Amino acid sequence: MSIKSLCCVLLACLFLSACQEDLLPSNDPLQDSSAVQQGSMIEDLHFTLSDGSQKSLSSELNSHDAIVIYFTMWCPVCDSHMSHIRNQLLPNHSNVKFMFLDYVSGSVAYALDAQKANGYTDFDVIADYDNRLESYFNGTMASTIVIDKNFVVRFKGLFKTSDDLSQILNSL
Repeated sequence: MSIKSLCCVLLACLFLSACQEDLLPSNDPLQDSSAVQQGSMIEDLHFTLSDGSQKSLSSELNSHDAIVIYFTMWCPVCDSHMSHIRNQLLPNHSNVKFMFLDYVSGSVAYALDAQKANGYTDFDVIADYDNRLESYFNGTMASTIVIDKNFVVRFKGLFKTSDDLSQILNSL
């Protein structure tokens, strides 16, 4: 094997290991019975954004019909999903607040750095540095949560297409 081929293989391994997630899980991690389930009414959650400010679900739901929280790892798969959200969902659902949840950076500062580096400064990013929300929802890469004005989880699943999510948002 040539040095060039070996470098390509090593680079591919590095890229694939960077996500630290099973990109093709055999089961749905969101179905853990101890976590919040679709259809459940949840508490008013408080969280820290990547800019260090504090927010709550109730403060966001005062001015929006629903909140969509997408769990990101800032990898190419997540970027593709977030681009669909930005380009296909956001323009058609101005009554919905879209937020990204960074559960891998480990600090508010690193979450802000990742947000800026990936070009998402126009979105609120939740810095889940203590993995509290990740545990609460049993979230993982591409987990998508839709919470309505009544604090009911209307959708809890892995992002598949913006069309699927759009149907749920249209029903609000």
